[in-house]
Amino acid sequence: MTIQLTSQTKIFICLEPLDFRNGFNGTAAACRLSMDKNPLEGGIFVFINHYKTMIRLYLFDGHGELMITKRVAEGRFKWWRPEEIPSEVIVEHIQLLLRGGDPKSVNFPDPWKRIT
Repeated sequence: MTIQLTSQTKIFICLEPLDFRNGFNGTAAACRLSMDKNPLEGGIFVFINHYKTMIRLYLFDGHGELMITKRVAEGRFKWWRPEEIPSEVIVEHIQLLLRGGDPKSVNFPDPWKRIT
């Protein structure tokens, strides 16, 4: 299975750390309660744990729920503070974050034309 992240993918960042002992139900509840979003309406929800050593992506693909968790072998993920979160998180932010980069320090150019 391949998960494609396109420029049309809606990305939602939860700034509050999530307890990763939560399974599918707990993560879906965090989408609804912490972010006030319905995960069944699409999009990718991105969470971090308290120690910033794990990131979780949660999404519903129309057929079922997917939950992907990445834990770093050493160090910590770079993560936004509330005042640092961009007005729109784009796929490149998430790709950079998952590669261990710092998405806060990079400015991506605006697309020439938005695809809707």
